[in-house]
Amino acid sequence: MNVRSRRVLLVGYEDQDNLGIRYLSSRLLQQGHHTRIVAFGDDPGPLLRLIQTEHPDVIGFSLIFQYMVPQFARMIRALRDAGVHAHFTIGGHYASFEPEELLRHIPELDSIVRFEGEDTLIEIVEHLDHPSLWKQVPGIAWLDQGQTVLNPPRQGRTHIDDFPEPDRRDIDYRRQDLPTASVLASRGCPWKCSFCSIITFYEANGTTGRRRRTPVNVVDEVEYLVRERGVKLILFQDDDFLAGGTEAKAWAKAVAGEIVHRKLEEEMRWKIACRSDEIRADLLAPLVAAGLCHVYMGVEGGDDASLTALNKHLKPAVHLHAGKILRELNVSFDFGFMLLEPWSTLQTARNNMEFLRLFTEDGWAVAGFCRTLPYVGTPIERRLREERRLNGSSLEAEYRFLDTRVDLLWDFCLMAFEGRNFGTHATWNVLRGLLFDTHLDMPGRRRDPDRDAAARALVQASNGVMLDVLESAIELIESGEAQTLEHHELVNLARFARTEDQSIRRQLMAMERTGESAYELLFR
Repeated sequence: MNVRSRRVLLVGYEDQDNLGIRYLSSRLLQQGHHTRIVAFGDDPGPLLRLIQTEHPDVIGFSLIFQYMVPQFARMIRALRDAGVHAHFTIGGHYASFEPEELLRHIPELDSIVRFEGEDTLIEIVEHLDHPSLWKQVPGIAWLDQGQTVLNPPRQGRTHIDDFPEPDRRDIDYRRQDLPTASVLASRGCPWKCSFCSIITFYEANGTTGRRRRTPVNVVDEVEYLVRERGVKLILFQDDDFLAGGTEAKAWAKAVAGEIVHRKLEEEMRWKIACRSDEIRADLLAPLVAAGLCHVYMGVEGGDDASLTALNKHLKPAVHLHAGKILRELNVSFDFGFMLLEPWSTLQTARNNMEFLRLFTEDGWAVAGFCRTLPYVGTPIERRLREERRLNGSSLEAEYRFLDTRVDLLWDFCLMAFEGRNFGTHATWNVLRGLLFDTHLDMPGRRRDPDRDAAARALVQASNGVMLDVLESAIELIESGEAQTLEHHELVNLARFARTEDQSIRRQLMAMERTGESAYELLFR
């Protein structure tokens, strides 16, 4: 069958290059189709004007975050109302796990690509003229007279070296202050954390465990980005760069060895994510020698019961030991942490708070936290449904804690730490960026020890205020003295926390404005 070239517009939220959408684009280009990548925005006007100019046959939407479904629904509805007749398709974790719910929210969609989509999208595009054929494509969902049809799943590829490198034509890295690119060296994760849908996603894709690209293939992409595109910082977006036992550790060392063999460590630095029990000095040392400068650790909890509920199979002492090793290797790090999970008590909250003190008391990392969210496809979501504790649809599911005092504690945290812990522009996130920036040491960008010390002092102060306030709130609630959010001492605590956070923000702004030594600025 002769397949004619199609025009495909790919729309997605731009977050660290959005490699998912870029792999789709490169696969379509490989097959001779024309693609264009567009950043998602709330205003449909610019996208509509582009559509009227480009006349795409297919518009694919990349839904990374399930909380963005309402925004995507408004955008897609506006495009249909404006007379756009292209084939609309969408993909992502939420779309894969809840196609029926998503089609209820966005009936204007023609199809949903479930799980890995490179080959599925190709088949949709190439059968576009024949609805009877594209509706038989494995791995999709679609509406038939208001009823959701789930086609048989597609078996994912075992060898991911076969995929072309992500399409980065629209990115000018050299215009960035610190040219930064994302790379995916593997897909999948062997761990079964109860709050995470990654393993469930890949099981449904028929590809359990972790599929790794060959070290040479990975470093080929890194070398291209560094030497042809001017990139100075590589963010490896692997769910866990070290997962997979002895074989995976040897693979990571081989990647590092290939980087050193090509002398790339003289031109760039790189970052990975992993578990704390994978942090070993003998494993990390060769990676650091190859330019590893930052590690994101999936800590998640510092209390035994919480770590069990999260199915982490770890003890708090392991996290503390990992932090010690990274400090000794002079590697910066940050970490994910959930103060509360659905079965938390005031005691587990207190234990988590005390752990955060130990883990971050020197200002090496920023203390921050959230609570566990019941994302679709996760064991926690299934368990909460079995316990009849989830209210609302999968899109808007909410739960309360088993102890109402824990609900009160969480409500207090939202009141006291709204600007500090939550949101893209939260102080916690800004401080993380500051620590990374001041600790980074690379050719052409040498670390200023005074500025690094000032940043750590600022982080230490911010951590201390937050944890002191949190401890006081736990004591007030635990004693029974504070039973509502309106209790005057809780209100005063929250007011104090917000005032102190504003002081930290002012110092952050001053560090950005001044050309003086940051250490002198903070301590004169």
